[in-house]
Amino acid sequence: MNEQRSAPRKASLEPCSIEMYAAGKGPFPSRVINYSAGGLMVELDHPLAKGEPVKIRFRPGTENAQRLGETYCVGMVRWCAPQEGRYSGLYGVGVQMPQSVRATKAA
Repeated sequence: MNEQRSAPRKASLEPCSIEMYAAGKGPFPSRVINYSAGGLMVELDHPLAKGEPVKIRFRPGTENAQRLGETYCVGMVRWCAPQEGRYSGLYGVGVQMPQSVRATKAA
């Protein structure tokens, strides 16, 4: 498998929820599998379309909420694929965060 990651990942497994802006659907229970300065990999039971803008909410006090200084982040779905050997969600989803958020929040 080719390594396409632009930044190192950190494992997570934090619960979160995902809302789809364009479709007006959600929130759907999910969890963060890993994250980096550029985005997140989440898993959930619903497929998301590539290019879909999403809002990801974290519980206050969780690592991602503390890291970002917010209880949510916004991003765009870069990929969505059925998971083999999944933990709980049927789909793995890569979410890219906007450049401005990455530059200011990823310390």
